[in-house]
Amino acid sequence: MESKNKLSLRIPQCGSLSFYRSLLHHPILTTFRDLMATYQTEDTVVSQDLYFQLKARLLAYSFKKNEAFQYAKTPWKDYIISEIVSNENPLTLLFERGIVSDKHPFYKSMETDIQILNDLYHFNWKQFLDQSGLDDNNIFDITIFFPMPPHDTIAAAFKTGDLSTVFHAINRYIRENGLGLFENNTSFKINLSGNLVPIPSRTYKTMDTIIGNDRQKNALITNTAAFIKHYTGLNVLLKGDMGTGKSTMVKALLETFKGTKLRMIEFKKEQIEKLPSIISQIKDRPYPFILFVDDLSFDDKESDFKLFKNILEGSLEDNPENVLIYATSNKRHLVSETQSERKDAVHAKDVMEEKLSLSSRFGLVLNFTAPDQKSYLEIVHQMAKDAGINLPKDTLDGRAIQWELRHLNRSGRTAEQFIEYLLIKQNNN
Repeated sequence: MESKNKLSLRIPQCGSLSFYRSLLHHPILTTFRDLMATYQTEDTVVSQDLYFQLKARLLAYSFKKNEAFQYAKTPWKDYIISEIVSNENPLTLLFERGIVSDKHPFYKSMETDIQILNDLYHFNWKQFLDQSGLDDNNIFDITIFFPMPPHDTIAAAFKTGDLSTVFHAINRYIRENGLGLFENNTSFKINLSGNLVPIPSRTYKTMDTIIGNDRQKNALITNTAAFIKHYTGLNVLLKGDMGTGKSTMVKALLETFKGTKLRMIEFKKEQIEKLPSIISQIKDRPYPFILFVDDLSFDDKESDFKLFKNILEGSLEDNPENVLIYATSNKRHLVSETQSERKDAVHAKDVMEEKLSLSSRFGLVLNFTAPDQKSYLEIVHQMAKDAGINLPKDTLDGRAIQWELRHLNRSGRTAEQFIEYLLIKQNNN
């Protein structure tokens, strides 16, 4: 093999990366750089070993993703684009916040990184294999046809070879779809380590399918719309009878405001102590976050309610403007109280005010009550119609009332369970 042939292969200068420098520690790129180094020294045996090591890592990376091979329709290009839009660094965080002009004082440094990423994306694997004498099917450049993937706009920009086009395509994609953990993920939970993890994509009910409680529904939508648009809004407490659709209504906001930057983080009462850390992580990100806790209440001896009260309002440092708390509760008062407290307290009024102060920290309180029988049957009729259940009105009413009496509860949840029961019977028949 003549060295001049090797010189004709364009090898990306990865060591010159600035903003994306953390990529140098990624196992795939580390192996790629080692492969290029041994390739240039004509160490064929080592090059072959490193090549197949890189191939194995690349395949593992691709299959680990749910949408394997779909970004640019080739494994290598898939990897490059995926890392471009998931790597959090000063440049991508800037992209996340808005459109960056060519007049930016560090644009030249930014463009240098884009040039290296462009060289990586367009690396000529066929020429490399031909010059290395490696016998392989070249999975790096195979084309696999899948539905149009979300990163095709970036792939199309790379095809132009124009750095400015690539720069602005990456900028627009991150700005519109989110960065890293927040890329196309809207709902999250807190794991045992206190870190945010995405909740797998699912479809929540829409507001249109929630029957009744129109006043509460409109108030919640109006408050959330103002929060998304202007970062103004109130912390919300939805309280009242069980099964009246409180948590369903909160989750339905994700469908109502689908396509916006709204993100929702669900946490459990026992995770309240982790909230200050979570808020610190998200306070500078350009997304409106709703921290959602379902079925909130505290026992009279719990101390978490004081921490939670301070988080809502009252600490020395105000909560960031991009964070609101939405909570549901089946209790009239969030903190339990006892008769002995009232009797034994020297200042009984102070004890009562301390207990009630948590609820007062919510700027918007929405009350939910169990429907009367007429409203309950209206809910059943609408759900039966939506589900395609055809029963005479008198028959449907009679069975719905019997179901309600057996379950000792009249609510939207009871109606939904009744309709599901009818669907099971209908499908079995």
